[in-house]
Amino acid sequence: MKIKRIAVIELCILVLLPGSIFAARVEVKGIGTYYYKGGIAFPSNQPREKEKQAATELAKTNAWKNFVASLNVAKQQAIFAHEKEVLQQLDQFIIDVVLIDMYKEKDSRTLSVVVRVAFNDEVVSQLLERLSLGGASVARSKDSLFAFLFIARKATSVTQFDARRTDVVQTEISSDGDAAELTSTNKRAVGGSTLQKMDVSEYAVSSSQDLDAAMGEILTTAGIEYVGYDDIVAGCGAPAVASFRSEFVESDELLAATRSAIISAARSNDCNVKYFAYGTVDSDIPGVDGATGLRRVFVSVRSQLWDISRKLPRKIDSVGPKQYFGLGPDFNVASRNAIAAAARDLARTLVDQLNSKGIR
Repeated sequence: MKIKRIAVIELCILVLLPGSIFAARVEVKGIGTYYYKGGIAFPSNQPREKEKQAATELAKTNAWKNFVASLNVAKQQAIFAHEKEVLQQLDQFIIDVVLIDMYKEKDSRTLSVVVRVAFNDEVVSQLLERLSLGGASVARSKDSLFAFLFIARKATSVTQFDARRTDVVQTEISSDGDAAELTSTNKRAVGGSTLQKMDVSEYAVSSSQDLDAAMGEILTTAGIEYVGYDDIVAGCGAPAVASFRSEFVESDELLAATRSAIISAARSNDCNVKYFAYGTVDSDIPGVDGATGLRRVFVSVRSQLWDISRKLPRKIDSVGPKQYFGLGPDFNVASRNAIAAAARDLARTLVDQLNSKGIR
C-alpha cells in the first residue's frame, strides 16, 4: 500500500482565557476519512478544499464522540437523551481545532484527517442543565430538597509490607561406582510462592470546611438548592458528626444504625429532604512532585447518591474511588488545592446526577 502524506504546517495562537473557561478546556483527538467515489479518478495532487473540509467535519464529530465517552454516566445519558439538539450546537462547544496530520491512501481511495479539538466542558454542562430541566421529557421537581455529608480524612500513617518469598527445595542424590571409586550426581529443583500484602493506611478526620465551600460553590452556581447537614442536625434531630466521626476513622462506611438515624431525620416532615449524598474524601501522605519539585498531595473520593423519600432508600448513583492531586509550595497549600479540585469535580458529578432527575 502506498501512502502519500501531505505536510501540514499550522500556526497555533494561544489565547489567554479567563480562569474558569481555561479550566474547562478538554482536548481530544479525532480522525475523519473521506472516501472518493468509484467513478472519480484518484487525485495525485493536493486534495481539494471541499474534500479536506468533509474529512475535517467527520474528524470533529469523532472527536466529540471520544469526548462524550470520557464523561460520567449521568452526563452521557443527558447527551444521548437530547442528542439532536446537542449536535446542532456542536460548534458552540469547540474552542479551537488544530490539524495534526493529513494523508491519502491510493489503494483504498481515501483522504484521512487527524485533528485535535478543544472542547469547553463548562458550556456543555450549562446546555445539558437547560435541556434537562427545561425539556418535556423530564419532570422538574421544584420542592425536592438535597443534602450532602462528606467527611474529609487525612492519612496519618501507611504501613507497607515487603513481599514474602517461600521457597521449596527438593534435592535428589544418585550415586554410581564401586567401592574403589564413588561418584555422585545432585539434582536440585526450586519452587515456591510469593505473598504480597496490601498497604494499610490509618486515617484521622480533618476539617471539612474547604470541602463544603468548594462543593457549595459549584452547586449554587448550577442552581441546585441544598440544605447543610448542620441544619439537619439542629432542625431535625440528626446525629451530630462528632458522634460518629470515629466510624469514618475505622472504616469507609457508616454503621447501619447511624446511617438509618441520619436518613430518618433528613426525610422527616421537619426537613423533607428527598435526595441525600454522602461519602469520604481521603488525603494521602504528602510527597514531592518529581517533575516540578513542588509539594504534592493525592486525594481519593468516594460518593453515593440516594433517593431517601421512601421507606427503603434507593441508590441513584455512586462515584469512585476517583483520584486527584494538588501541588503547592508547601503541604498545606497542596492539600487544599487537591481537596478543592476533588470537591468541585464531585459537585459537578452530583449536579449531573440531579439534573438527570430534573431537580433544582
